[in-house]
Amino acid sequence: MRRNDQASNKNALGLFVEKGALLLAMIGAALAAWVLRGVLLILFGALVLAIGMNAIATLMANKFRIGYATGLSIAVLIGLVLIGAIGWFLGAAIGEQLDELTQKIPTGVQWLNDQIETRPYARDLLAKLQTADLSGPTGWIAGALATTVRLSVAAAGSLVAMAIIAIYLAAQPRRYRDGILRLLPTATQSRISRLFDATANILGRWLAGQLVVMATVGILSGLGLWALGIEAALVLGLVGGMLSFVPYIGAVITAVPATLFALAQGPYYAVAVIVMYVAVHFIEGNFITPIIQSEATSLPPVVSLISVIACGLLLGPSAVFLAAPLALSVVTAIEVLYVEPRIALDRKVELDHRT
Repeated sequence: MRRNDQASNKNALGLFVEKGALLLAMIGAALAAWVLRGVLLILFGALVLAIGMNAIATLMANKFRIGYATGLSIAVLIGLVLIGAIGWFLGAAIGEQLDELTQKIPTGVQWLNDQIETRPYARDLLAKLQTADLSGPTGWIAGALATTVRLSVAAAGSLVAMAIIAIYLAAQPRRYRDGILRLLPTATQSRISRLFDATANILGRWLAGQLVVMATVGILSGLGLWALGIEAALVLGLVGGMLSFVPYIGAVITAVPATLFALAQGPYYAVAVIVMYVAVHFIEGNFITPIIQSEATSLPPVVSLISVIACGLLLGPSAVFLAAPLALSVVTAIEVLYVEPRIALDRKVELDHRT
């Protein structure tokens, strides 16, 4: 009896040590992930790009009966040519319009500041909240522009890193996939493999649809600004298209500099620009996106907005560009790892009760 009690105590102690070690390992992994969140964010962005490259390379390989490596090389080459062509043909125009933006946005802010100063209640409210320097907007505008430039340079560096990593991932996707699966217990490999397939499928479809939405928003907003006589229509249209990658908040961020720029040409131009952006995003939100992004790849508005806010607060401003694919990945993981097994178990229990 005493030997049995000792053996039982040893087993309990061993189980306790095992669970404690597992808990410490999970805490350590969580802390490491938090410290390396910037690297993990770049890796996730590279994974999204790699999924897009893989889809294009596979499509070209099947359509033109060429090897996968050849299709991937052609896809990368096409991307580089497009970037080079945009820089070659539109670089000068973009540079000139960027200069106009840096010159006229402060003018628009100064006009808005002058209007506030003529209204004592607005001036007192802003002074109490300390949200603006009413003695002159030059200082905080310069700071905002410097911050924007710094963030743009950092984002450009991250994009280059993502693109390089994505090429390596897309070149040998099976190698990295199998390598991860080999690290997992045999019992979970089938479920994780299903998760990989579902995530790649939904992110690939979402990315293709989002590129179409971005192009449509960029073209519509650029044409709208050009029709209204806004001088920097090309740059503002490009910015509008790129920022439409961020759900909801991207539309607001796009409209602010365009409205401030239009203020330099007159208040009526600013009102017209606001109306135009509202119209463009009404069309995008009610017609374009519902058609392109099917129910399988669309997120509920609340989930999209919360994901953008959470990523911005926890991971930094640049993370908002990956908020939607991150949210889609989390939703897919919940569906594959929790919902589907629960449904299968419920069906099994129901069949057992019937028999």
